[in-house]
Amino acid sequence: MYRAAEPPLYMFSLCITTYNRYELLVESFEKVLVDKRISEIIIIDDFSKPEIRQRVAMLQQLNEKIKVFFQPVNRGMSRNKADAISFAKNEWCILFDSDNIIDSTYLDSIPKILEGSTIYSPSFASPNFDFRAYESISITRENAKTFMLDPMFRCFLNCCNYLVHRDNYLHVYEENNSVKQADTIHFNYLWLKNGGSFYFMKDCKYEHRVHAGSGFMENIEYNMAIAKQIEEQIIKL
Repeated sequence: MYRAAEPPLYMFSLCITTYNRYELLVESFEKVLVDKRISEIIIIDDFSKPEIRQRVAMLQQLNEKIKVFFQPVNRGMSRNKADAISFAKNEWCILFDSDNIIDSTYLDSIPKILEGSTIYSPSFASPNFDFRAYESISITRENAKTFMLDPMFRCFLNCCNYLVHRDNYLHVYEENNSVKQADTIHFNYLWLKNGGSFYFMKDCKYEHRVHAGSGFMENIEYNMAIAKQIEEQIIKL
């Protein structure tokens, strides 16, 4: 006699932030749209152009999982991420940028038991960002400074696209408009400062697209300067 498959231990919310993108946005989640481990796809648009907002709104017709929200004004990348997570019904959220691509192999790599004080990061952001040297290592404020000489680790600090505990993320989050598009390293600093850790999931990857429309690249000199300042704060933790 065949036994019914056991339901997954966790259900996930895929929380995607977007601004003035449509085609990239659709490509970001289409490979996991029917994956049963993702029960909802939260899309929050940071006040894109009207014609793009109209197209984004229609995505809800593709699948009942898709839930679209709109900012009334442009709030910035940091606030948009926090708001996306705040709309999630599930305890665990995959925070994802709309210019990247996730598939089901990402979900296959998630540990069976999750700890709320840990952010679970992919170990490979294909094709350029390779964090596999840190697979299965727990990064805390006590040891983070020992990795700061590695350019790839510093690169990770400016990436998200990771799995977070909804309530703990929102508890740690602090809005700071001065960090602009260096918002990810700012949050990662706050996470470490508050006793959180990062864990790089073995064999976990996603496609990280680098392009001229990337938020971080829009004002690269300013963003790099802010990131450098926050790196110094991490070293001093």
